[in-house]
Amino acid sequence: MNDVEEALRRTFARAEARIPAVPPDLLRQVTEGQTRRGRRGLVPATAMATCLVIWAASAVTWRAPEPSPAIPAKPAPLVHEPRIVEEIAPPLEQVLPSAVAEVPRKVPNGEAFTPKAFIDSRTMLGYVSKKGYDRAPELWAYHLESRIFHRLAVIDHPIAPVDSPAVGEGVIAWFEYVDRDIRIMSIPLTGGSPRAVVSFPAELDVDKVNGDTVYGVDLAVGGGRIFWSSTRSGGVSQVPVAGGEPSSVPGTEGLRLFSWPWAGRPADGPAAMTNLLNLSTGERLDDPARAQCAVTWCITGSQAIRRDGSRVLDLPGDNPRSIVADRFVTMNQVDEHGRKASVIFDLAAARAGRLWMRNDRKASPTLYISTEMLYFKRGDKWAVVHDPDR
Repeated sequence: MNDVEEALRRTFARAEARIPAVPPDLLRQVTEGQTRRGRRGLVPATAMATCLVIWAASAVTWRAPEPSPAIPAKPAPLVHEPRIVEEIAPPLEQVLPSAVAEVPRKVPNGEAFTPKAFIDSRTMLGYVSKKGYDRAPELWAYHLESRIFHRLAVIDHPIAPVDSPAVGEGVIAWFEYVDRDIRIMSIPLTGGSPRAVVSFPAELDVDKVNGDTVYGVDLAVGGGRIFWSSTRSGGVSQVPVAGGEPSSVPGTEGLRLFSWPWAGRPADGPAAMTNLLNLSTGERLDDPARAQCAVTWCITGSQAIRRDGSRVLDLPGDNPRSIVADRFVTMNQVDEHGRKASVIFDLAAARAGRLWMRNDRKASPTLYISTEMLYFKRGDKWAVVHDPDR
């Protein structure tokens, strides 16, 4: 053993002698403390190792803490009893026939069609893409009454933006990522050649090992302008529909577009926002405590409440989730015989309609939810639920 090793051995031996005895109930205290805090995320192994090293290095200067008050016993968690309904809701088409539209899942050339928005109450906008991020996806319209597809445009660059096109003021707008820029494009509602409206640098997280992360934008069209907000930092900007010099919308720092003309701060849960601001009038909406809100309606517990408090509705089911089109709430139902169903409650009509019965031995269809509509596969069709009055 050399001189350095001998010095280290004596130093750690003296430090060990000065470390106070471990309290006999330390494990209980640590366990209870973890239980109170809950699991907030995983600690990287390198960070945990660093904590251990720091503890060992500081052992020679450790001092016993002051006595802490006794930890009160944690109350037993409340067991949620599912709400039992007398009868499962009837099929949605019987309750709200005008709110359900059937759209073919393939365009005439056989390629898969994905619905995304409504151009008007009787015309669906969607896209065709062979691989999700195809280099030349196509925008299509489907007319519910004539049952005819119409190809609107071919897009030259790979985009995720087809997931959230914006419609209004006679145009359809989307964004592309080209040469490290976000480029907002548009076409007339009737279709045509895409035209660049405005371009600006994309927000990036640079990673030379795994590849850069590119942040897109949320879009809305109204009042003669195209609006957008960054999905990373928020803040709403605008440009005339015809193009021109972009500008920031005052008072929108950190806000993201929600549903025209509203912007807000993203909250927990899909299609939920707080601190809503009307971009047309400047009106701001207060957020009820402990509620998940759209523009007009909020969900809290097993009730739906209008923001102004003028109406309260008991929800006939469990696990109410997102509010779609500021009107529809998805939830589960269980009846007295143990049968289960996924249902939609219409806040406007105060009635529930069944999407499908649930079977523990068989997977249910995937329900796709956006701000303005929801849809799922039914045979060779898409069943699309939307507000026919919008």
